[in-house]
Amino acid sequence: MQLAHPPNGMYTPPPNVLLARPNRLEIATNVLWTISLALSLTCTLSAILVQDWMQEYLRHSQCHNTPSTRARIRAYLFNGLRGYRLDQVISAIPVLLHLAILFFGAGLTTYFFAFNKIVAYAALVAYSIAGTSYLLITISPLISLSSPFKTPISNVLWRTVQLIRLSALDVTQRVMSFILPDSTFYRFRLPKIIGARRERYHGGIVRAIEHDLETTHSNMDTNSLGWAISSVQSDSALESYIAAIPRFLDTERHLYPQYTIGSLLEDRGVRLGWSIGRLLQTCVGTTSGLEPHARTCRAIACARAVWYITEKFAGLNSLYWDTLFGAETADALSTLAHDSVPSVALFARCTAFLAARSCLRELADVSTWTQTKGPHWANRARDLAGYIVKLSGIPLPVEDPETATRDGPLLILSSFLSGLPYNMAMSGADRDVSFMVNMTAKHLADGIRAGEASPDAQKQFSEIFVLDIWSGWNTYLDPATSRAVCNAAASLHQDLITGISEDGDEANANFNAGFPAPQEHTGYSIISPRRCFVPAWCPYEWPKRAFSGDATTSSTAFEPCHSPPNESSPGTAVEVSALPTKGHVDSDADE
Repeated sequence: MQLAHPPNGMYTPPPNVLLARPNRLEIATNVLWTISLALSLTCTLSAILVQDWMQEYLRHSQCHNTPSTRARIRAYLFNGLRGYRLDQVISAIPVLLHLAILFFGAGLTTYFFAFNKIVAYAALVAYSIAGTSYLLITISPLISLSSPFKTPISNVLWRTVQLIRLSALDVTQRVMSFILPDSTFYRFRLPKIIGARRERYHGGIVRAIEHDLETTHSNMDTNSLGWAISSVQSDSALESYIAAIPRFLDTERHLYPQYTIGSLLEDRGVRLGWSIGRLLQTCVGTTSGLEPHARTCRAIACARAVWYITEKFAGLNSLYWDTLFGAETADALSTLAHDSVPSVALFARCTAFLAARSCLRELADVSTWTQTKGPHWANRARDLAGYIVKLSGIPLPVEDPETATRDGPLLILSSFLSGLPYNMAMSGADRDVSFMVNMTAKHLADGIRAGEASPDAQKQFSEIFVLDIWSGWNTYLDPATSRAVCNAAASLHQDLITGISEDGDEANANFNAGFPAPQEHTGYSIISPRRCFVPAWCPYEWPKRAFSGDATTSSTAFEPCHSPPNESSPGTAVEVSALPTKGHVDSDADE
């Protein structure tokens, strides 16, 4: 093979391509890929170092044999982890990896533009869609903190936005200090806004979530608990749900638990009261198919839940107990009140009588509307009277709501004290049972105007003292409940009071203007830990308000409170028992 040579016989070497000047696209590609490689290597090295640091921390914190020394070493090293912000270093590693991927994609798209624009534009469209999606995911926590979509950059971006807002508020405060130094907004509202923003910034996303939950999503408990009860598949799971209601109602001092339970009672998709009644019906009779112990536990759990709900709304005239719990619950309670198991009968009887008193309060309002608002309210009054008769077992005149409203409170209290022997209550006298019995008796006796009842009702009530029933209850009940019952008896007809003084013993006769005689209280000794009482030095004075249809003053004060804004229901307004007055607390403390 003959090599070709130039005519002049001189050899010309090929041009050196390495000496060619690179264009801008090639420079940009290499820069982006170099940055991506550096970030990737940094991320890898950081992950290895963090893993070594954690292993060294575990090794040093467990190297000593003495537990106390080991605990001190661990605390010392843990303080170092927090002081040098190792958590933030770990959080920065995914950020570096995401940035490396971003630079690599940008460099790849630039590289395609160097030799083929069609491929380059296709890559640009694909990476643009991916980048836009990534950007939306990154900023989604800024729109809503409940969004599950976020990236490692989201936390940094959120803190940056909060810092910008806080800086803008500080600038606004400085400007207003020169322009409007005496304005109400500058002196009062702006410092609170800045303080809240500063707390939000320092608390991070977790504190921001708590703040948003308290301010803008106050019905979150209602939604979650409603979903939980709708998802229950078995009676045992429903029983566990219902058994937790009493403790839930006493978990917090604010009204959210009561508002939540009230919403669940009114929600037609949940119907919590009807669900309790249906489960309670499975405990009625010997053919329930449950083992005796399981039946007892289920009956007590359901009865306690109904009692606590009714007691929480005891000062409410519009509880609509019959509508919220239904006839199935009333039938089950009236049957279980005479159950052969004493504990079941005790819980069911307390619940049934407290529910009857709630229906009687509503009947007092409905009976005043029967003559002015049409026959619907007359039927409503008859239905309520029927519920009262079913729950309490008292033969009240169903067709005469006025008589039932006048005599009902006194007859219900009389039937409760005479039909439930105090030795039966003391047979299972743990703190919870004693608390239920005492609070039931107190709610039944609260605000009774015995002097306005019929002579037959007054005579039936006076037999509690004449037949020596009260002497046992007077020892068992706490002083506040005893005083409430004696206040009711003090307003009886004078002849009946004289008969009590002649036939009864000294403790029954000595009312002392409505107050019981000195006694040695052997009740439940420890106040229920789920109830909060105010010490005797409380300086606050709380206005008292009686139940509708009761006396103008009541031994239990009630503070009206409404549901959170924009979440109130037209069917139920929430009220809670207010703190006693200072004088009231002082008298209780003296006793």
